[in-house]
Amino acid sequence: MRQVPQFERPYPYLIIGNGRLARHFRYYFTLLSVPHLHWSRGSGEEISPQLAKAEKVLVLISDDSIERFIEDHQEEGNTQHCWIHCSGMLSTPLAESAHPLMTFASSLYDLLTYQSIPFVTEEGRKSFPELFPELHNPHVAISSKQKNYYHAWCSMAGNFTTILWQEFLKRLENEFHIDKELAFPYMNQVMRNIKCEENSITGPLARGDWMTVKKHQESLTNDAFRSVYEAFINIYKSSRSGY
Repeated sequence: MRQVPQFERPYPYLIIGNGRLARHFRYYFTLLSVPHLHWSRGSGEEISPQLAKAEKVLVLISDDSIERFIEDHQEEGNTQHCWIHCSGMLSTPLAESAHPLMTFASSLYDLLTYQSIPFVTEEGRKSFPELFPELHNPHVAISSKQKNYYHAWCSMAGNFTTILWQEFLKRLENEFHIDKELAFPYMNQVMRNIKCEENSITGPLARGDWMTVKKHQESLTNDAFRSVYEAFINIYKSSRSGY
């Protein structure tokens, strides 16, 4: 049997990490039958043999640990590795980047959902098809100087709305004794309106009913979310032309 030369690696990818993103990537690759290896600190295995078998290394760990991890391991295995991270914030000469514009829950997704995820790479660096030729996801590139600003907006859009909706559903059940599932049609329609209508603001803001807004603020006097309510009202007012 012919011996496989050391430079011929049977696995195009080694996935580092055991968080949600790493689990989703592994499952996506599995659905597409893309060969890959996996390593995490809790695996109890040495990383060097894994590195020696892989062409590209996806470092899917916390943002503040990515550069240190690469510095600690870039001399192991083979110096020709292509290191890739998926941080929306980090830009580093140590690795290429491809940020998935998606939120990743604890449950895994189906293939169509994974294939619909857009990836954002950096201008002047390797393109998404170069990094992941097996994947055919939508992809765009932005300037590395824009990454922090871009990711701040990703975080606000995803996490801040989640905080509001989780708090709303919790209060429906705990304070008003309303089954939270009764609010799901409302939630779903809000999302549809955002996607389909240029101006999806409704209720007292759309009507300019500032008396109602004032009464809302008064009802929130002892509520930690009053400052959130007022901040959004102020932003909405300042965004309206001629106000």
